[in-house]
Amino acid sequence: RYFNSLQSECFPVCFLSDVNMVVSAPTGSGKTVLFELCILRLLSRFLTTDWRFNLLKGTQKTIYIAPMKALVQEKMRDWKVKLGSLGINCLEMTGDSEFFNKKAIHDSDLILTTPEKFDSMSRHGVRDGGLGFFSDIALVLIDEVHLLNDPRGAALEAVVSRIKMLSRLGNMKSAPLANVRFIAVSATISNAEDIAEWLLAPPEGIKRFGEEMRPVKLTTKVLGYAPAKNDFL
Repeated sequence: RYFNSLQSECFPVCFLSDVNMVVSAPTGSGKTVLFELCILRLLSRFLTTDWRFNLLKGTQKTIYIAPMKALVQEKMRDWKVKLGSLGINCLEMTGDSEFFNKKAIHDSDLILTTPEKFDSMSRHGVRDGGLGFFSDIALVLIDEVHLLNDPRGAALEAVVSRIKMLSRLGNMKSAPLANVRFIAVSATISNAEDIAEWLLAPPEGIKRFGEEMRPVKLTTKVLGYAPAKNDFL
């Protein structure tokens, strides 16, 4: 029934503005709701003056990028139930779903994918002209952005940089991509400002929350032991 304190703190920036955001908070603190608020902010563009929801399929796309297939599939199940009733078309793009075609991509409103899959699709798509949908990207949600520091972080860096680069092209001026919004969330990271600078998030878009936000508190114990020749003993 209620937003928790993290969600309440982020609500004005998520839902009442279009600025890029970097949110750093512990696992289980309710960051998914922030993504949902940003999706709803985008969908509110389809509200008519008499409060009817008039969706133009595929014209304002959200891309959700998460490092693991399991995470993508979990969000897919969740959001299909929540957003399906509004007519929102969700499309999963992972190694397990190879059968999508250009029409499915063009008609989708919410594409859920992994960095590697989106990277390979957007690289190969250039050759066969399958990148028309790029101009319709209005919102990019990046989950677990701290994985930039992982060996697999290169693919994420590549796709985000590709979206940023294409958004600056002159022929995109009138397309949603020209004003694409980035929302990146992660577990607690020390250098949120660096990621914010890269994603062009203003100071009000940087939100950091410490361990006090954990729904289940962690206790840390340090056990001393007698030294041994073998480190593992």
